[in-house]
Amino acid sequence: MRRKRVYLAGGCAVFEKILLATDFSAYAKKTLDCIAGFPGAREVILFHVAEEAVSPRGGGEIGDTFLRAEYDLLRDQKHYLENLHHDLHVTTAITTSSDKAGAIIAAAEENGACLIVMGARGTGIAEGILLGSVSTAVIRRSSISVLIMRYKIIGDLKGETYELFCPRILCRVLCPVDFSPYSDHALALAGATPGVGEILLLHVVSQSESGSETGNVVEQARLRLAAIRDDLAAKNIRTRIIVRTGNPSNEITNIADEEDASVIWMSSRGAGWLEELLIGSTAHSVAMHAQRPVLIVRQPACGGANPQFSPP
Repeated sequence: MRRKRVYLAGGCAVFEKILLATDFSAYAKKTLDCIAGFPGAREVILFHVAEEAVSPRGGGEIGDTFLRAEYDLLRDQKHYLENLHHDLHVTTAITTSSDKAGAIIAAAEENGACLIVMGARGTGIAEGILLGSVSTAVIRRSSISVLIMRYKIIGDLKGETYELFCPRILCRVLCPVDFSPYSDHALALAGATPGVGEILLLHVVSQSESGSETGNVVEQARLRLAAIRDDLAAKNIRTRIIVRTGNPSNEITNIADEEDASVIWMSSRGAGWLEELLIGSTAHSVAMHAQRPVLIVRQPACGGANPQFSPP
């Protein structure tokens, strides 16, 4: 049975075309398993950036022999992905570049991808630093939404854990909300994406407020989240609201673990961030340190598409 297509304004389906950056590791194969059934996906571009090398003949060329193994591995992953989902259109591309992040972003833009998917693990990554240098650079520089699959999770997926983070990656979506147009857009996109099971609406009140002010702010936040919850309930989306006080990035990652969220789904920017900044400090910190998959939503998504949702 073909997947139902859900369209946003502008005629673009939600995350219909995905670029998946692969390095052919066993970890990358787990990412293939996870993304094969991503709700709404119809096309996947498997993309590999090979290391630049100088040909033995000189002149800085890349010899055919050097890339043949990469082409074969890419073809094998293409067949693997097609066998997982027969209705998924899979294409492949390979390039050489010293700027891997730039090459990934350029390929996504040139191919009209709505989402870049990549693993968080970096080569020689230090304990406690959960994001590799290439993934970090893509998050900082990409104008396209990015899904980071956490290496500490997908590296050892099996059983119920596999079911939570792969075929059912949208079963429990944590959406931080700061009531800015950016988080409104991210939330609208989550609500329009097929396959979402439950949305957890989280608002974090800064501890900088005084005691009485904090109480008022918390109550107002609950009322605003309740209105959003009611709107989503009218669309048959199960929703819960959570309000916490503290540091936003810390609370987001903590709540994700406490609630066993399958993915953290948040805007790249929030209230008060300058227009020229591609990512705010909260989104960057969550992407760097969360133990869960993180989807960083850019605005607008996929060629200017904009979901029709206006939270109060």
